[in-house]
Amino acid sequence: MATRRRALIGASIAVLASVLTLSACGGGGAGETTASADNGALTVYSGREEAYMQPVFDAYEKTTGTDLQVRYGDSADLALLISEEGDRTPADVFLAQSPISQSFLDQQQLLSPLPRAVLDRVPATLRAADGEWIGVAGRQRVLIYNTDLVKESDLPRSVLELTGVKYRDKVAVAPSNASFQDFIAAMDQIEGTDTTSAWLRDMAANGAKAYAKNSAIAEAVARGEIPMGLVNHYYVLEIKEKDPAAPVAAYRFPGTDPGSLFLVATASVPKASPDKQQADALVGFLVSDEGQKLIIAGEGEYPTATGVSAPDRAPSLTAGDYPSYDLTKQTDLKAVAEQIRESGLAQ
Repeated sequence: MATRRRALIGASIAVLASVLTLSACGGGGAGETTASADNGALTVYSGREEAYMQPVFDAYEKTTGTDLQVRYGDSADLALLISEEGDRTPADVFLAQSPISQSFLDQQQLLSPLPRAVLDRVPATLRAADGEWIGVAGRQRVLIYNTDLVKESDLPRSVLELTGVKYRDKVAVAPSNASFQDFIAAMDQIEGTDTTSAWLRDMAANGAKAYAKNSAIAEAVARGEIPMGLVNHYYVLEIKEKDPAAPVAAYRFPGTDPGSLFLVATASVPKASPDKQQADALVGFLVSDEGQKLIIAGEGEYPTATGVSAPDRAPSLTAGDYPSYDLTKQTDLKAVAEQIRESGLAQ
């Protein structure tokens, strides 16, 4: 995977250099908002992991001369930090694992609209209606299971069935993880808050085991520590790449069940950014063909930009394979976290 990323970085740099030349001449297009070389520094708050984003940032820095000062952390924590910092935040660009963190800042009017050329790179369903955040990568929620411990025929038809006695003490979740919080926010919208809150309480009562993050769940399932768990699809790919013989598989809940949710990682530019032009340029690169190829090379995610193909190792995905919900609907980040905490699933 590292070799593939290095090759993509090299190709990206060559193409991005030509884009920068066009930009200097006044050409149009999303990727062409990138500024010229020797552009000073930008501060990035990234809720996406360093292992996957640093190759993207390295490519951008090498070509543009822009120094990216990146602060990595949990998406929700960084969103709350930007909220607390207000117009004093040093963040020029905020990357989040989910729309929920961006919507939290959008509600507080702390984000600035992105350029139309950048927004038009992705479908309207994968960006904010007001243009203040944009999806940069997609992933699907799945149930990872240990094939030595669980028969496929014994898997539930819906994520709602995991509260049944058949699955007592057998399911892992990551209640503090941004993707799980996004899943709950979407489930509130799809099934209703009462149904979702009852599901959370029933999961806790049924002995669902809490882990800190998705990767810990995937590793625990692979070890046989727990039979199954709710994760993003690429964690199964990662386990298989490390050990093709690992007894794990990804189960996609049939049809449009909420357990098969499609989530997007997002990018925005805080209003307080002192250099919106450069910040917009970086976001534009993330949804350019070159930036998208680098991003999805890291984890096997799905691209959001129109016309960019998914990596070969990602499962095929069509509109009928996940539930439809409004990604752009504003969500109360604190309320969702409290909803999970009150269920007893996370303390």
